[in-house]
Amino acid sequence: MSFLYPYSFLLLVFLVLFFIKKEKFNINPKLIVNKQSTKLKNIFLALAYIFMVIALARPVTNKQEINTNANVKKVALALDISRSMLAYDVYPNRLTFAKQKMKQFIDKFNGEMAIMAFSTDAFLISPYTSDKSTLKYLLDNIDTSYVTASGTDFNNLINTAKRMGYKDLIVFSDGGDIKYLDTKGINLYLLLIGSTKGSPIKLKNGNLFTENGKVVIVKVNTNLEKYAKFATIATASDSDITALIHQNFSSVKNNKKIVVYKELFIYPLSLAVLFLFLAFFSLPKIVKITPIFLLFLTTNSKAGILDWYYINEANKAYKEGDYNKSAKLFKELHQNYNYANSLYKLKKYQEALKVYKNLKQTEKVIYNEANCLAKMKKIDEAIKKYKEALKLNPKDKDAKYNLELLEKLKQKNKQKNKQHKKSNKNQKQSNKDKKNNKSNNNQNKNKNHQNKKENNKKQNSNKQQDKNHQQKKNNDKKKQNKESKQNLNKVNQSKLKPVKIVPKKEADQIFNKIHTKTLIYPLSKGEIKNDY
Repeated sequence: MSFLYPYSFLLLVFLVLFFIKKEKFNINPKLIVNKQSTKLKNIFLALAYIFMVIALARPVTNKQEINTNANVKKVALALDISRSMLAYDVYPNRLTFAKQKMKQFIDKFNGEMAIMAFSTDAFLISPYTSDKSTLKYLLDNIDTSYVTASGTDFNNLINTAKRMGYKDLIVFSDGGDIKYLDTKGINLYLLLIGSTKGSPIKLKNGNLFTENGKVVIVKVNTNLEKYAKFATIATASDSDITALIHQNFSSVKNNKKIVVYKELFIYPLSLAVLFLFLAFFSLPKIVKITPIFLLFLTTNSKAGILDWYYINEANKAYKEGDYNKSAKLFKELHQNYNYANSLYKLKKYQEALKVYKNLKQTEKVIYNEANCLAKMKKIDEAIKKYKEALKLNPKDKDAKYNLELLEKLKQKNKQKNKQHKKSNKNQKQSNKDKKNNKSNNNQNKNKNHQNKKENNKKQNSNKQQDKNHQQKKNNDKKKQNKESKQNLNKVNQSKLKPVKIVPKKEADQIFNKIHTKTLIYPLSKGEIKNDY
């Protein structure tokens, strides 16, 4: 940090003298509310004095030297704000278009510029300055509510410029209805705004301006060109501004170093005012008015002479991609359009849309609303907004492109929905068929189960019959064997020698029993084979 006027610190000598010889520098008791706190109030006064001296010394920081090829010419820019400038043969109207052309000039010109506004009267908006951000800000805040006059007095403008010492005057106007103009002693440059075909005037309430029941058509007055050193009808490009500067203001150059820095005087000056406030008010009164003082500090604290600085900071933050900072600053500066743009960049589309809706519905605002709706996937509403924007500016390529894109997307979604409905219908029919097949399968299954049950009954009955038949057969065989043995014994007894009959062994009887009992029956169809 450095000081531009360090010799201002010599004023602190008076403060030293004050404390050395108090009796000669006592404060008037009438100025002091509370006599018991005189010592404290003297301290506050001393601190206020010290900070005022520091502010006078002009503390600065970020001091830099920039090599520049600066144009040392000084020019005054005059904006026509008469009612005819509300004609809309250029988008969105002549007044707004003229402001845009003036901003193009401000960006390209390297000297100092002043801004005037005029209709029947002329008045100064800004004296000579090279601060482009401040000039643009002041230009933006020339509200359309200023446009109340029905005529344009160029002679009054020229005379006012002469009294202010301006030598070069660039006028942005539709020409008015001037018949004679005295330009002696001043160089006049003219950019005519509008078309030679003419256009009606659209008033602030949306109605067209009429006289005697007829709509008034205003044309550009090209007769004014003969009084100007340079004159042309303004175009949408910046070629006219480039030609104006190149032909008239590019010859005077000066290679020099410009010193730039950030002023800090506001901070010590604010502290000085605070200590003066504390010194001349008693504590009870301070307590009473503190809420009002704080309210003053917290409401619109950035408005006033430092607006240009905060606007510059907000624009810088926006360009660098720090949208949180730019949104905060634009909101405090009540620049709602830029605030909404920052919200859009932060992808807070719902909040941005709310801000856009409260703005004047120009082509840009409506286009941005459409973009928000598109990002929120509200395709029908976005299409409607793009169409509104194209009504105001049929040549907007971006709006056309976005509109076509959304209409294609909408058509694609319709086709998808049709296919989806068709697919759902087929799926329902398939499910119905599956349900019927399942029902038939269940019926067949039950039928098979019933048939199986009946087959098992029949098999068990046949099995029992086979068993009974076999048992009968065995019994008949036993009976036959018995009779055969008896007959054999009779034969043996008659034909053979008498022998001792050996009875059957018990083992043979057991074997016969086992053999009889171990008959194996075949497995019926469908039976599970046992371990045996």
